[in-house]
Amino acid sequence: MSGNDNLKALLRPRSVAVVGASPKGSTGGRILGNVLASGFQGAVYPVNPNYDEIRGKTCYPSVEALPHTPDCVVVALPVTRVLGVIEEAVAAGVPSGIVVAEGFADGNTPAGRKRQEELQRLAAGGGMAVTGPCCMGVASLKYGFANSYFSIPEDAEPGGVSLISQSGGLTNAVTELGASRNIGFNYIISSGNEAVVEMADYIEYMADDPETQVIACLMEGAKDGARLRRVLAAATRKKPVVVLKLGRTESGRRATVAHTGTLAGRQEAYAALFRETGVAPVETIDELVETAGLFLHARLPAGDKVVFLTISGGATALISDVNAAAGLQCPPLSEALNGRLQEILGVEDRPFSNPIDTVGMPRIERGDNLTTVLDTLLDDDGIDLVGLALSAKRTTGPGQQKLLDQVVTCAKGSAKPLFVLSLASNSLTGDYRTFSADTGVPILEDVAGGMKAVRRLVDYAAYRRRGEGSRAPAASVDFQAPERGGALTEYESKRILAGTGIVMTREMLAESPEQAVDIAVGLGLPVALKVQSPDVPHKSDAGGVHLGAESLEEVEAAYLRVVRNVKAAHPESRLDGVLVQEMVTDGLEVIVGMVHDAQFGPLVMLGLGGVYVEVFKDAAFRLAPVDEEDVREMIRELRGAALFRGIRGGKPRDVDALVQCVVRFGDFVAHNAGRFTAVEMNPVMVRPEGRGLAVADALLTVSDETG
Repeated sequence: MSGNDNLKALLRPRSVAVVGASPKGSTGGRILGNVLASGFQGAVYPVNPNYDEIRGKTCYPSVEALPHTPDCVVVALPVTRVLGVIEEAVAAGVPSGIVVAEGFADGNTPAGRKRQEELQRLAAGGGMAVTGPCCMGVASLKYGFANSYFSIPEDAEPGGVSLISQSGGLTNAVTELGASRNIGFNYIISSGNEAVVEMADYIEYMADDPETQVIACLMEGAKDGARLRRVLAAATRKKPVVVLKLGRTESGRRATVAHTGTLAGRQEAYAALFRETGVAPVETIDELVETAGLFLHARLPAGDKVVFLTISGGATALISDVNAAAGLQCPPLSEALNGRLQEILGVEDRPFSNPIDTVGMPRIERGDNLTTVLDTLLDDDGIDLVGLALSAKRTTGPGQQKLLDQVVTCAKGSAKPLFVLSLASNSLTGDYRTFSADTGVPILEDVAGGMKAVRRLVDYAAYRRRGEGSRAPAASVDFQAPERGGALTEYESKRILAGTGIVMTREMLAESPEQAVDIAVGLGLPVALKVQSPDVPHKSDAGGVHLGAESLEEVEAAYLRVVRNVKAAHPESRLDGVLVQEMVTDGLEVIVGMVHDAQFGPLVMLGLGGVYVEVFKDAAFRLAPVDEEDVREMIRELRGAALFRGIRGGKPRDVDALVQCVVRFGDFVAHNAGRFTAVEMNPVMVRPEGRGLAVADALLTVSDETG
């Protein structure tokens, strides 16, 4: 980053120069027009040698010719002329700049990358904070400037949401939707390629900006994953951060690389990052705006128990169906609460469920029934949030207005969040457009997006209730790199991992059939035999594994056969011997693994082994290191989580032993970050409760840099 003072010059400029300004409809002309239309109170200097005056402002031939050094210079010129202007600005002591031109790293060409490197060199030499290149500029509705050429809707209101977008075009979509929903913006930043100032820099600044209540991001990738991780962890302790991560699919990642020159990290790593740091992840622009709007107006709940109130049986079914994806906790109502609601609404012998159907509009709008019902729900210790579901109309009738007035009154008198959920989208551009801003009561536009937003609110509140800071890795085993890189044998891998305290299967390495028989006698039959070769990491594919040898004769024959198979398949391979291993027959197969993410480092995976991971891809991910609660959450996330509890007569599994195993594994890979490209224990046999576990196979792949 270029330093806080220079970043402030970029984001709170007192004067600005527009290089390439024009009276015509060029990019420079549009930017100058936006600067002047924004009501900017500072000095504005058009720069263009072809004009003496533009839009009533004296025009200067160069940055050097300006009467005063501006806080920010906007370079709206073709790519071939950009570096010369930046060099001139650095020489003049300009602290910040905006480069809008394409043709840098965005083109992913040698010439473009060279230009970007030169831009970085110039900016670093002068301590210059530069937005872009390949961006649309920076604006603030709160602070009153628009050094940009994106379109800000005329009815856009200043407010507490600051948007940081690596996509220029999608910036328009967010601000347009936000304006139609009357969600006010503070900063609108198109960050582009982020050659100098990066997403993490903006987030860090917004975390301390008093006018920013919610940070919203359109993120394609990160150049410094470790720094982004630290910045997000600090920012979310101060205010919500909502992120729409682009490039979540393989085709999306390819488009991201082509568009910005930023490598999009694997989606699992970003999901783990967001979970660890309390970020609210969303999947669409509608969800981004909906969630940011809810955060802007809603109190944080003290828990996760939600009650929905409706006037339609169909609405209760709809909410229940949609909640299968949203995952909100909608607990049943207590007997006492049910009785009180029946009394208020005059309904006998009809217990209410959650969502609550008030059996039509007349009952709820009679007198102050809604107020009494809402107060009753909000006073219940078993409820943390209350939502009223309505079919919001473009024009509010007297009956619905009466209900809304009661909602506002109840919300003001309660510390718990109370919100309105519209049952249909696109209904908030009429009378409801300013409802949240006017009353402070959040209104959500439709069922699916609204309920997902509520889930993000609940999750963020839970994150804020937890202690600060991520867990540091405990002392672990130092990995001593072998002379070679690539995959280690199972025997080598398990000896290293055993040093962490992770329990391995009982086994020994045999170098002859006779040794194999002696080892089998010591271990007890049945046993498994596995050829060990650094040149054959997938020994099963080469016929190098025999499972369940039940006699000493079978052990001897299996030894000879697996060696023969591997030599036939890989004649040049080096054989270290055959691993003779106990058979674990009472374990649930689990896989524990690590992949090294280029941006965020070691990523721990936990999943069900065997067919579950191969066919169902049933796995959960976290950034290393992990703590016990992380691992228990990972287990709960698995679709096959019920297997750990025991189903259809199955015995509950030793979850405590698995938790300790994964924690130690996470410490190991974090402690040795960068030394492995992959680490895998598969299968880990989780025995019945109280009997522990054993790792039946393991594979460590050493990175080329380590070997």
